[in-house]
Amino acid sequence: AFGGYAFSALYPRTFAFALMVTFTAFTVYAATIYNLQVIAIIGLVGAYCVPFLLSDGSGKVEIMFTYMSIINIGILILSFKKYWRALNQFAYYTSWVIFVSWFSAKYNPEIHQNIALFFSSVFFITFYVNFISYKIIKKEKFNFYDIILLLSNSFVYYGVGYVIFDSIRDGMYLGIFTVVNALVHFTFGANVYRNKQVDQKLFFLLIGLVLTFITIAVPVQLEGNWVTLFWSVEMGLLF
Repeated sequence: AFGGYAFSALYPRTFAFALMVTFTAFTVYAATIYNLQVIAIIGLVGAYCVPFLLSDGSGKVEIMFTYMSIINIGILILSFKKYWRALNQFAYYTSWVIFVSWFSAKYNPEIHQNIALFFSSVFFITFYVNFISYKIIKKEKFNFYDIILLLSNSFVYYGVGYVIFDSIRDGMYLGIFTVVNALVHFTFGANVYRNKQVDQKLFFLLIGLVLTFITIAVPVQLEGNWVTLFWSVEMGLLF
């Protein structure tokens, strides 16, 4: 499909894009039919190459991130039936590496602020649900590497968000953003707590994240004695 567009000019870029997406979707479908993860990984490699191979140099990153989000949501839907660890990890690392690389090199707050915040949030929630959905449905235990993925996803997102909100009105909304992160983890933690058949280590992990972000929110938003006072109250409550 790429050769027909790039070398022979047999069809326009839009048609080549649609053709490559179709081939990718068929490859993933074939992987589920034959239950072979390696086929899905090959299709995923091709899928992530599409926006780079067909780029016209316009710099419209929102198109690329939209395309990546669709791929990741597709993998999320697939994860409800099959938890192919290598496939999920490939999508996770590839997506965040591409995003963070762009964010580090090309991010301009005046142009990309909303784009960066929206798509980083989409990536975060998609992979968050991806990592825990199958475990909850199948009632499987979380291992050490599952915990590392969940933590890294949370803190990469928070790091990106911190940089974005730090440039908005001198960081006025950093505390709110941090508390929102805590609320997200609390929501998932409450659902896990109600489901007694789910590995309770996940519950303690999520509650740990809630307390971590609440603790971080204090020095981020407050100053001086208020920080000491709030932390003292928090310590008393935990005790």
